[in-house]
Amino acid sequence: MRINTLEKYLSDTLAVDCISASAKKLCKENYLDKEVRNSNQSNGYRMINIDILLPELSKYLICPNCNTKAVLKEKILYGLVSEFYVECYSCSTLTTFKSSSVIASSKDYEVNTRITYAMRIVELGYCGIKNFCTAMDLPPPVSQKSYERILRKINLASREVADDSMKNAAKEEVSASGSNEICVSGDGTWKTRGHTSRIGVCSVIGDVIGKVIDVAVLSSYCK
Repeated sequence: MRINTLEKYLSDTLAVDCISASAKKLCKENYLDKEVRNSNQSNGYRMINIDILLPELSKYLICPNCNTKAVLKEKILYGLVSEFYVECYSCSTLTTFKSSSVIASSKDYEVNTRITYAMRIVELGYCGIKNFCTAMDLPPPVSQKSYERILRKINLASREVADDSMKNAAKEEVSASGSNEICVSGDGTWKTRGHTSRIGVCSVIGDVIGKVIDVAVLSSYCK
């Protein structure tokens, strides 16, 4: 089912004091109105050829203990997460660090959660992630089971953000209308093109502010 309405809920202007840490993380970036990042900013993720990065950085690495040359190496840890280690051959000093932080509330690595969420935004699933990683010469993604677990957590967090956004939108509509008896319009979409799908989504939109104030998944099929 299309998820093009999800971005509407991911605004950093939302006041979300009562939702989980995962949901709050989804609110940090507005994927519709996000400004282009300054090219000089040094945060976030990058795609770097590891065959260039490791030997280039190793040229300048010095062991802090014996002041001799050290090397940077890498091993794939889990999905798109790598563990890098700086090794000194002289005194055997070993320092390690990982390429992604862990989301405290879910215990999952952030980069694996981000790739799962990003693929869902463009309407691709697990096979889409595998094809993307293959085409980009990236490490293979997490397993199907881990992918489904991450997806469930994203779904729960997204629902919390959406519910909070719609509650705020309803309050805004009432305030803008000056009455609890507000005027709304409806819109809908289907799982498949045309009108043959048995599953669809109906949305209610405020007339004054033009924001979604309620949604419902409907089905014409009964088990």
